[in-house]
Amino acid sequence: MSGAPTRERLPAIPVEPVSLLLVDDQPENLLALEATLAPLGQRLVTARSGREALRHLLTQDFAVILLDVVMPEMDGFETAQLIRERERSRGTPLIFLTGLSRGQHPELRGYAMGAVDYLLKPFEPAILRSKVSVFVELYRKTELVRRQAEALREAQQREHARELLEAQRRVEAERLRSETNRNQQRWLEAVLAALPMPLALVEPGSGRTLLANRAAQGLAGGCLAYREARALHADARFRGADGRLFADDDLPLPRAARGEVFQACPVEWEVGGQRGSVLASSERLPRMHGRPETMVLGLLDVTALRAVASQGWLPLPVTEHIATLEARGEDTGPLTRLIDVLQSLPGLSPARSGQEHEEGSPSAEQSGQASNHDAQSDEHRRVRNG
Repeated sequence: MSGAPTRERLPAIPVEPVSLLLVDDQPENLLALEATLAPLGQRLVTARSGREALRHLLTQDFAVILLDVVMPEMDGFETAQLIRERERSRGTPLIFLTGLSRGQHPELRGYAMGAVDYLLKPFEPAILRSKVSVFVELYRKTELVRRQAEALREAQQREHARELLEAQRRVEAERLRSETNRNQQRWLEAVLAALPMPLALVEPGSGRTLLANRAAQGLAGGCLAYREARALHADARFRGADGRLFADDDLPLPRAARGEVFQACPVEWEVGGQRGSVLASSERLPRMHGRPETMVLGLLDVTALRAVASQGWLPLPVTEHIATLEARGEDTGPLTRLIDVLQSLPGLSPARSGQEHEEGSPSAEQSGQASNHDAQSDEHRRVRNG
């Protein structure tokens, strides 16, 4: 922002001729005054009476007034008194010119009326020009200071207006930026809310949930996405892959709040008589676009896959997909590991569910289930192959 305007920056003010008022009821005296003051190069205005002089003062300002004392109807003193009564001309210098004798002391009355000088006729032209030139220069300097002050005030007003406009632009830009950020936030919230996968944004340290989409809110009564939901479900139970209960600090949400990054953490939940399985993952979002560091908690609902995996077989599309990947020479490791994780969840292993038997001696129930499973698989293949 530029500094306040200074006088060095102000535009140059051209020097113009100033106005001088010459008042005398005798035309020859006015002619003599004009001839005497013409070398000064100023604007000379003449008046042949006090009333005419007052009319000139209504329309313009003068650097000095040369006023004859003896005039009919209104003499110089009466004219000077009226001049001094006007606010605009109260400070205008007055020079009295008269042919009266010094013995009558009329100059005392002239000085009492505010005259700056009192000259007797006939006067010395050089002396008169010298006296008038002093007042011309004084008036010009005073006018210059006034114009400079006015120019400075106008420059300051323009600078103030410019700064105000710039401030308004900054405020408007900030408003638009904030509005854009809010719209982007609303858009992001709408996108996250529409995603089928449960997601939550967690504030590191405090563990406060900044945002959880609808899928996360409806999963396990919201206990995996909100700390506050645990207080509403006192019967909530959470187990790990080994079947042991999770401590509160070991749940995915507190771990994400501590800044931990993990992948596919299996969690078995039971809330309000309902059960399910999730694979929890956490990732860190660094500071960006004015946002602080945030943890993203993903909760992959694998309840349906768990039910399938607990039967010890996989749906045909999955097996065919694995076979297709192997035929293409592509890596089937991630999918195979996911299947292994699902099958290792609590209660999924055939050795854990049901009664154990001796190796190589399956029970009749298990043999029947296996036969039934093979029959279902053969029927499913015949349907797919037409």
